[in-house]
Amino acid sequence: MNKLREFLKGKKTYITAAIGLLGAVVAWADGDINTTALLAALWAAAQACFIRAGVANEVQKNSEQGTA
Repeated sequence: MNKLREFLKGKKTYITAAIGLLGAVVAWADGDINTTALLAALWAAAQACFIRAGVANEVQKNSEQGTA
């Protein structure tokens, strides 16, 4: 179990965003949502990834400076 946790460390947000985007693409292809909703899902997934990367970057900067 620890190997799985170590593998997923830092990747859970990206995996969640990819699954959400995949679900939106499937819904769009099936006609359940329109293109606007698909683009909104794409934007939400991108925001999650960018926020995650920004938080990780700031945490790394603070740990290097010794202020966590």
